[in-house]
Parts: sequence; C-alpha cells; structure tokens
Amino acid sequence: MSIRNLMFQLVAGLFIAVLFSGSGFAEDKFAVMAGDWQRTDGSYLIKVSEVQANGQATVQYFNPRPIHVAKAAISTHKGFIQLSIEFQDKGYEGSTYLLYYYAEEDSLAGYYYQAKMNRTYKVIFIRK
Repeated sequence: MSIRNLMFQLVAGLFIAVLFSGSGFAEDKFAVMAGDWQRTDGSYLIKVSEVQANGQATVQYFNPRPIHVAKAAISTHKGFIQLSIEFQDKGYEGSTYLLYYYAEEDSLAGYYYQAKMNRTYKVIFIRK
C-alpha cells in the first residue's frame, strides 16, 4: 500500500468517525440556533433562545398566535445540528418538526409532521 493510499484512508476514516459520532464540532456550535426563524411558505415562526451546550433551549412557536411547545431539543445527527420540536396544543397534539441547520444557507430544513392529518411536509425556515 502506498503512503498516499494510507493517508487517504486515514483522513477518510477520521472524517467518517466525526460525521457519525453524534458528538464533536457541532455540539460546540449549538448557539448558532438562537434567533427567529421564519418558514418560507407562511407566517410560521420559531423563536430559539437560551441555547445551552447540552442541547436545551427555550423554543417558542407562532402560527401567528403562540402554539404550546411541549418538548424541544437541539442535538447532532450525522454531522448536522438538529432541532426537534413537539407540540401539545389544541389542533396540534402530537405534531412535530424535525429540522436540520444548513450553515451555507443559514437556514433550517426538514419535516413538519401534522398529526391531526397524519401527513408529513418538507419545510424550510430562514433566519429573520
């Protein structure tokens, strides 16, 4: 095996280990999630504040009135920062967002599960 191939395998292995570890560089960057996020297809707004290194944060949701957020957490998944939100409010019981932060676009993209209709939608939020 050539030195070049050995170096390539070493770098590729390190990259894969970081990507799938669930911890690493992204955990130090949870603070990037703080802010107001506007959904591109309506007046839906997520407000993220008080972001902590362990993934806890204060998350509020508006459509345009406030909707009760039962659970919210920030974590990492395959190298991406992930925001998960679960609602518990009239008409929203069990509905969820699963969003991923895309640094290049400074946006959140992912899925909204509307429990009442048992449907999942692709959604995008941009920073306000």
